[in-house]
Amino acid sequence: MLEKLLRGGNTQAPPELPLVFTLANEKGLRLDQYGTPERAWGFLSHHIRRYPQDLRAHTQRILLAQGESLQDRLAGSLQDIFIALGNAGQQLRAHLLELTKSQLNADDTNFFSTWLEQGSAFSGETMKWRMGSLLASGQEAPTASLLHIERSQETAQYTDVMAEVVACLEYGQIDTARELLEAEIQSGNTDEAMEQELVSIYQYTRDKDRLDAMIKHLQEAGRDLSPVWLEKQQESESW
Repeated sequence: MLEKLLRGGNTQAPPELPLVFTLANEKGLRLDQYGTPERAWGFLSHHIRRYPQDLRAHTQRILLAQGESLQDRLAGSLQDIFIALGNAGQQLRAHLLELTKSQLNADDTNFFSTWLEQGSAFSGETMKWRMGSLLASGQEAPTASLLHIERSQETAQYTDVMAEVVACLEYGQIDTARELLEAEIQSGNTDEAMEQELVSIYQYTRDKDRLDAMIKHLQEAGRDLSPVWLEKQQESESW
């Protein structure tokens, strides 16, 4: 269900997160099969909007934005990979900043350098929108939630837990769907569909720690693990 919703019904799997790829020769990552640089940059922008964790696409988009016709979008393109990586990928972020800082203005260079040094402790203007950015919210200060929505199986009148999980996924409430599935599986009220759905959520969010913890809980409870758990645990070593 999660994969279908996130792919809009497409049967092709989303790209795996490219944790390792060569940056020694950046030209090898440049695109030339999409005509003009603007067209290639637009293609990559649509791709990143759909798959914001595709680091290769982010890198290609930044390299394209170094071109004269796209330099006004360079800071926004660089901002997106900083947002996507959070505190991870320090070397990649530092490399891309070093590669592009000669084309950034002084304010942007100082902004990204401070972000690298302070990580998540740097609140500043990390989400202030820059031209070319897809992932920035445009908020320059912390926001306060105006509404607190509580959903329960009883009040929402769902026929079963999976129906509520499906509803949560349809509205992008992935954490809530995960919590519902974890509670059911830990209590023993589970089936193959629930386990597959939870494993898919772990894979999509690259949450290896939660996957390992759930497997440990099931093993300590003396539960027989279906092959999907152990297969996904093995795959998670490359997340």
